[in-house]
Amino acid sequence: MFKNFFIDINKKILKKASATGETTEKGTSKSKKGELNIDTNALIEKLNGLVPKKLRVASVKPIDSSGFSPDGADFIAYHEYCRDIDKILNGHIPYELIQGAFFLVNNLDKNTLADALNRVSTIKKIDHFTEEGGNFSIPSFIIANNNKKYALSELKNDIMNFYMSKNMAAESEFEIMMIYNEGLLIKDWNRGEHRYAGLETGDDTFMWFFILMNEYLDIEREDVFDARKYVRSEKIYNEF
Repeated sequence: MFKNFFIDINKKILKKASATGETTEKGTSKSKKGELNIDTNALIEKLNGLVPKKLRVASVKPIDSSGFSPDGADFIAYHEYCRDIDKILNGHIPYELIQGAFFLVNNLDKNTLADALNRVSTIKKIDHFTEEGGNFSIPSFIIANNNKKYALSELKNDIMNFYMSKNMAAESEFEIMMIYNEGLLIKDWNRGEHRYAGLETGDDTFMWFFILMNEYLDIEREDVFDARKYVRSEKIYNEF
């Protein structure tokens, strides 16, 4: 029963491209008619039912108290400090409320892989420019569809080579990559920088992603959201 629930989700999230010829989507290579693509809205809807109940998943942007708001994440998981927190900050969510960032890749290949890894590293820089300099690195999850049958062993090697060639620190790396209906690449903290464990999980992939993802999303943060830091104004009020 547990397993079947997630197998059913796969059928609802992967959709065939219906456009004639080729279309381009954010963060993806071109998709041909009939190829499977990730339905972003369906995925967000399902994740909202699977993340810890204290969190919400939505297509909003992160921001820190310095005003730095990196692009790249397709959607994020965050604490809903108040229902209008995204409206108060014009579609942004404060760094201190964010528990995870998600990056979608249709038609996984070497080019879309490099794009996703760069997008992750950009999100990981958030709060590096504030006075306090937070020590929480936002957990990042790549969700990929492998239309072009990128071999998982080759994918793992290319990821490690990418990070080494860019001389990136461990804090800039993603935590989990889920390749739909094929497998997972999981950051291996015990082996140091640029190291990942690969698992060929087949149609159990989404189930294990759900379990491992929530272990990251449930981490308790030491910093707290202070709305005063996000009011960047030089206005002086009369005091009496």
